[in-house]
Amino acid sequence: MADRPDELGARESLLRRVDFFRDLDRVDIARLIGAMEDVRFASGATILREGERADSLYLLGDGEVEAIVRTSDGERSVATIGAPGIFGELGLLLPERASTVIARTEVRAWKLPRDRFEQLVRERAPLGLTIARALAEIIDRRAREAVGAPVIPHERLHAMAARPRERALRHRVIAGVIALAVPAALWSVGPPPGLAANGWHIALVILGGAIAWVLEPIPEFAVALAMAVAWGVAGLAPLGVVFGGFASSSWFLGVSSLGLAASMASSGLLFRIALVLLRTFPPTHRGQVAGLMLGGVALTPLVPAMYGRVATMTPIARELAQALGYAARSRATASLVFAALIGNTMFSAIFLTGVVGNFLILELIPSSERARFDWVGWLVAAFPAGIVLLAGAMVVVLALLPPESAPRTSAAVRRSQQAALGPLSSRERASLLAVAVFIAGMLIGPSLHIDLAWVGLLALVVAIAGGALDRLAFRSGIDWAIVVFVGVLFGAGAVLKAGGVDRWIADGLTPLARAAGDPAVVVLLVAAFAIVVRLVLPLTPAAFLLALTLIPAAPPLGISGWVVGVVLFIVTPAWIVPGPYEILRIVRELTGGEAFTPAQAVRVGAGITVVALLAVLVSIPYWRAIGVL
Repeated sequence: MADRPDELGARESLLRRVDFFRDLDRVDIARLIGAMEDVRFASGATILREGERADSLYLLGDGEVEAIVRTSDGERSVATIGAPGIFGELGLLLPERASTVIARTEVRAWKLPRDRFEQLVRERAPLGLTIARALAEIIDRRAREAVGAPVIPHERLHAMAARPRERALRHRVIAGVIALAVPAALWSVGPPPGLAANGWHIALVILGGAIAWVLEPIPEFAVALAMAVAWGVAGLAPLGVVFGGFASSSWFLGVSSLGLAASMASSGLLFRIALVLLRTFPPTHRGQVAGLMLGGVALTPLVPAMYGRVATMTPIARELAQALGYAARSRATASLVFAALIGNTMFSAIFLTGVVGNFLILELIPSSERARFDWVGWLVAAFPAGIVLLAGAMVVVLALLPPESAPRTSAAVRRSQQAALGPLSSRERASLLAVAVFIAGMLIGPSLHIDLAWVGLLALVVAIAGGALDRLAFRSGIDWAIVVFVGVLFGAGAVLKAGGVDRWIADGLTPLARAAGDPAVVVLLVAAFAIVVRLVLPLTPAAFLLALTLIPAAPPLGISGWVVGVVLFIVTPAWIVPGPYEILRIVRELTGGEAFTPAQAVRVGAGITVVALLAVLVSIPYWRAIGVL
């Protein structure tokens, strides 16, 4: 017999009564409805039996059932459920049935098999956290009911959480209209002197992208794709040029590096390395600040995923603060968390493999200059800036956030963590081997005239073949949004060049360079301009947009494009206003807002910004001496 329309609606309504299905989108609900089985039971039939294997939940469409549990005094009825209702929901989470369920009348129900639920969880990783919260609510509710305490109305909390989404949708629509309207209004206006109409339209698409990155109507990678589509649809550049970045050596090296980072994170090797680094330093406050910061420096060339490094080290810093007896949002706790954050972000420009954006620098500088900046050559050229950043960051953190009290020893906590990890697993060994192949290839590849992209791909194959990077980790561990983002922007350099935008920017900067009288002054002005842009734009789009427009314009001014790129990537991770810095938002989420106060973030951000400018200033004589400035 076909389902009546009201029964079809009843299935969705009943599914949303299950705590961990309440906020699923309509597609997931529809998929679950399609997996249900229509079942019927006669009055008195045993539907579920306590202790049997749990394999499903039931949506009660018609009838009434009774749940019974065994006790030392015999069987006890714990609930009577009438339609519409649900029962057996813990059968999706627990290995055995927690109660016996008997039909008290004729029953019609819909059965959802456990395997379809588990498939949904595998495909929707965030659902795991939702389930954990829902399970905690179930346990809390049943415990309160058992002792007669009032039950917290969780449904009210879910309703309150849904309201900001409506406001966010309105914001996205308005922001999208603005991002489209501004370049559209200027499209028919004649280009400025020195720039052809084709180049003017290419620049207007970038302007629209910049507005979208500020207002965030859609994710940043989607903005980059929209820019590529606009160039193509408007006939400003052919498909091969627009998406040429996806065929570049730098893009493949970046993907390989992110894959290795994912293998280290998923295998547990990254966490183990972080603990080993902390064990190397004394269990004093200064020792642990140094350990967290230097640990970040050590991880930076191994893990080019900045967000991944921060996400790994921030919880460790928080646990360390608690083990040392520091209060939430105290100066001591904030100093540890900021040491981890700074160590994993501010040194990305010092190593070629420190961040995917460095590969964009390689892609934008002339090929004759590119050969100089292999892994070792890059480090040698950036080394003085790294030393200044390290020393200055240590001073800023320790001077601005001195601890309020002496720490307790944390050695026992770290030993317990190490013991829990046990010996190296096979996946960790495979990941370690892949990293060794990667490092060795980076060091000897240039002398053997091997493209570093092949080195990265070989290391990635080693990680996959050894089981360090399985299908799930490859799919969810790599930030594919940033992969798409950088792929589009790697090709954007060729688009700008084809439209003459790079020459137009260089011609516009030439009077400034002449007025400055010294390329070093221009470099400092570039750094200052980047800081101003960061007051408005988030980190990733700001760094990439500035690199895309300023690096190609550097050679006509007598400045190495590498210098401009490194200066930009040294300065942009710093912050003055915490709001636009998405990494600070991530840290707040990871620590539940207990790591630092807004005032502490402003003080440290201002100090780090000064240190970044000082690192650029100190490096200028050195860059002159080695011939890149």
